[in-house]
Amino acid sequence: MKYFTTDTHFGHPLVTVLRGFTTFDPTRSSYEETLRAHGRKAAEDWAKETTLDSGPTFRTAADTDAHDKAIVDNINAMVGPDDELWILGDIGFRTSLTHLKNCLRALNCKHLHGVIGNHDDWWLEDRPALNLFESLEPNDTVEIEGLGIVNLSHFPYREDLSYSWTDDVAKFSGKALPFDGRKLLYGHTHQLSPDGARPEALNVGLDAWDLMPVSEAQVIDWFREHDDGSASASPTGQAPSLDMPSF
Repeated sequence: MKYFTTDTHFGHPLVTVLRGFTTFDPTRSSYEETLRAHGRKAAEDWAKETTLDSGPTFRTAADTDAHDKAIVDNINAMVGPDDELWILGDIGFRTSLTHLKNCLRALNCKHLHGVIGNHDDWWLEDRPALNLFESLEPNDTVEIEGLGIVNLSHFPYREDLSYSWTDDVAKFSGKALPFDGRKLLYGHTHQLSPDGARPEALNVGLDAWDLMPVSEAQVIDWFREHDDGSASASPTGQAPSLDMPSF
C-alpha cells in the first residue's frame, strides 16, 4: 500500500502551537474541546491567541517533542514496514538536522519517498540525510490503480497558487507544476479541507486529515467521489491559517 502525507514540520514551533501541542495546555484538553465545539480553525486561533496574549514566544510555548511524537505515532499506526510512504515536503523547520533524521528514522516504513518543499532545499545537499529516502525529488509521479499517473508536488498547481498566500505566485511559480490534466497530490497550504482548487487536486496535508497519513485507497475513493463534476472550482479549505510571521 502507498501512503501520502505532507507538512510534517518536525521541530517547528509555530506549526506545533497551531496543532495544539503547547506547554500551557499539555494534555491538549482545551484545544480539543475547542476543536470539537467549533472546528480546527477556531482551535488554531485559540492556541495562537493564547500564546500571544500570555507573553511567551512560539518557541517557548510549543511542545515540539509531543508534536513530533504524535506525528510519528500516527504514521506508524497506519503505515507498515513494507508499505511506501511519500512525504510531500516541509519535513521540518527551525530545528537541527540531527532531530529531523531521528524523526525520520523513527518511522517504521522502510520505503520512504519525498518531494521537496519550500523548507527542504538543503536536503539535496546533505548526502547522509538524502540517504534516508529511496527517492527525493523536486516533484515526482506515482501510478495509482484506476487513476493512472498522478503528480506529486509540495505545491498546488501553478495556476492555483493564488488561492493560498498572496505572495506564493511570486515565490513559487518556478517550483509549482503547471496543470497538465493529471490528478495532483499536494500540501503547503495548511488548509483544513482536502478539497483542492480544482477537482483534479487533492490536499494530503496533515491539517486536513486529523494529523494522519492518507492511504492509496482513500485517494482513490476521494477522486471517484469528485469525478462526477460536482466539485467546486474554487478552494473550500481555510488556506491562510498560517499567514503570520514565523518565530
